[in-house]
Amino acid sequence: MGWRLAAGLGLFVGAMTLGWWLGRRGILTEARASGFIRLVVTRVSPLMLGLLFWRMDFRHRDPWLLPLIGLAVSVATLLPAWLYARRASLARPETGSFLACAFFSNVGYLGAFTAFALFGETAYGLCVLYFLCFTPCFYTIGFGLAAHYGRAPGRSKLASAYNDSLRLYPFLGMVAGIMLNVAGIPRPAPLQTLNHLLIPVDTALYLLAIGSQLRFESPRPWLRACLAMSGIKFVYSPLVAWGLVTAFGLTGLPRLVVLLEASTPVAVSPLVLPLLFGVDRKLANALWLCTTAWAIPWLLLVLPLLPRL
Repeated sequence: MGWRLAAGLGLFVGAMTLGWWLGRRGILTEARASGFIRLVVTRVSPLMLGLLFWRMDFRHRDPWLLPLIGLAVSVATLLPAWLYARRASLARPETGSFLACAFFSNVGYLGAFTAFALFGETAYGLCVLYFLCFTPCFYTIGFGLAAHYGRAPGRSKLASAYNDSLRLYPFLGMVAGIMLNVAGIPRPAPLQTLNHLLIPVDTALYLLAIGSQLRFESPRPWLRACLAMSGIKFVYSPLVAWGLVTAFGLTGLPRLVVLLEASTPVAVSPLVLPLLFGVDRKLANALWLCTTAWAIPWLLLVLPLLPRL
């Protein structure tokens, strides 16, 4: 398990770091990063998701519970986040960033790829089901929170990659895969090898693009907020998830996937909201940076314990 976990975390950290370095050197510009995202969204992700859902087993109840549990865990984070924002007297743009960062966790590019590295393609598919509501929620709840609390700035090329019809392409790939699955057409064996290549490629390209546009600043002014967010991500969310999987009687790999995904840090996607709606960029970056840095030792500690929970 150790080397697989190192591979999963290494790809996440390595791709983000390389993207940041390329961005600082002026090699991976905002326009090129937007092109990377378009490539992933229109080509790589639909193919990868189509192949993935073509082989998923939908005959049992457990996979269908995962998106509902994923949504419930995310919604549950809004209450402690809102209470902290009130108690800390955060300004409106800061509150918008804090709520969005609480709601969206890195269930895809850290959680799902870690699951893939540890447990294989089936676990990755279960993770995709878990965060099935992520994209619809990002464009509804995420945009709604940011628009309510933010100050609308000018649009950027990178932001436009999140806010047009491109986001439909991955869903079309999923639908195609489900149709082939339901039709009973067997997936050719060589396509498994192809998808084992596409999953890390999809992850790496996306993280390169996002990493190139990050601007790191000291999170010290936001240390209390970072500690509060870490409590939400690494204590509160896993407890909520554990209660739900226990209540629904989930066992085996679906249970492991839920507990892993509920223990992930702030997602990358909320870092785009300041570009779109003017919520606080410095706070969002600090929350993402601190929880991501603390997530690595946290996951190393928690992952061996998951089978016993």
